[in-house]
Amino acid sequence: MFKGCFSILFLVVLVTLGCAPDSSGTGQPNPGGGVDLPERPSQQNEVFKRELLYKNDPRVSYCEILDNQSSSYSGMRDLSLQPLASLSKIITSSWVLEKLGADFRFQSEIYFQPVSEKGVFDVYLKTNWDPVVNIEKLLYFIALMHQKGVRQIRNLVIDESTRIFLGVLSNPHLELENTPISTGESLDNLQLIFNSKNWAEKTKQAKANVIAWSIKTGKSILVPEVFSVSNVMYRKAKEIRLQDYSNKIVVPSAPVFKYLKNINVFSNNYLADAFFDYLGGAEAFANFQKKNLEILSNDLIIHTGSGLSNSSAGFRQDNLGTCFSMIRILAFMRKKAFLARLNLGAILLNPNLDLDGTFDANETYQNAVVLKTGRLYEVPALNLAGFVSTAEGLLSFVFLGHDFTEEESKDIENYRRLMLNDIFSKFSVRSDFQTIDYSSIFF
Repeated sequence: MFKGCFSILFLVVLVTLGCAPDSSGTGQPNPGGGVDLPERPSQQNEVFKRELLYKNDPRVSYCEILDNQSSSYSGMRDLSLQPLASLSKIITSSWVLEKLGADFRFQSEIYFQPVSEKGVFDVYLKTNWDPVVNIEKLLYFIALMHQKGVRQIRNLVIDESTRIFLGVLSNPHLELENTPISTGESLDNLQLIFNSKNWAEKTKQAKANVIAWSIKTGKSILVPEVFSVSNVMYRKAKEIRLQDYSNKIVVPSAPVFKYLKNINVFSNNYLADAFFDYLGGAEAFANFQKKNLEILSNDLIIHTGSGLSNSSAGFRQDNLGTCFSMIRILAFMRKKAFLARLNLGAILLNPNLDLDGTFDANETYQNAVVLKTGRLYEVPALNLAGFVSTAEGLLSFVFLGHDFTEEESKDIENYRRLMLNDIFSKFSVRSDFQTIDYSSIFF
């Protein structure tokens, strides 16, 4: 089981501050010791606190709630199960915040022992299930070892907790059969990057990214021009004798909320599934759903962390949920962000500031909205969910587009944008959301 990123990573820098995004401002809840998850008005038919667009279109499910108050709730077709697609990443992010905490950091350990006076060492690399070990991070490891006198590696050993997917950030939408990737691919990637003779344009750019990051953060980092490894091998962790190594370097990752930001801005499938597996998979999530989210199993059915389908049972299984279930999950995320003193823009996509994300903003949303998109083709889904900061409080919204043809997809995509814009036409909004700066180093 995976215990749980190439070109885009996050540095802990606010656009306006130089530190972790604070939850101060009305874009965050004021739980007053704890916010209960919202309850839907008791009637089973549709509920309309305000007039909604597309009320009569069966392809659209929609719901919204203002500051989690049932009296403000509006919802149509909000109790029907629909494909969640990448809205599943909001669910995974909420689970991560609960189980690990926003400030959790993976701890990579580098053990090394000299075997000759010429700077030749044996090395054991244990990344402890960090799902983001890309070219930049490997070059940084090389630089740290080089500072300690390592010029060449004779035997480089990894265990089951180390998986090296070089494209984890450059290919966020890639659908892989294995999460994590295979041990064999990890060994090949280490052979590629730990031998400088293999360095081509991507690695040279990654090296420049490391240098730029070191200058920005005031660190003294030198990636050597020449480095090599002779043998890269796998051993089970229980078979490795730590006493065979006399030196150790510990390298903490970025705080986990930055991983979540990447997941939700770029809809990173690998990362979302890696965290889902790290936390125990579908069975463990079902317990979290029952205990923490208090959502019935027939209102939320989750197989993967990314929202990609699962075929392990021999047939396609999609993540399914009701609109109101997603409203409860948004409330849970809001509470966890508040307790971690995080602005919600440090976790979700801000369409005005995260211009390279999955949502094309044709309008200026005044930093008053953060959101996550969702898209499936085989089982049609065009979804959108998030928060709008209004003068009356924080409004949570969920749009699920479903049962449409490919020819109708442009219409549904336009519907979800217009329904978001409709909130802005009905409420005065506040510019409460921030973002975090992007960098190519994930420390």
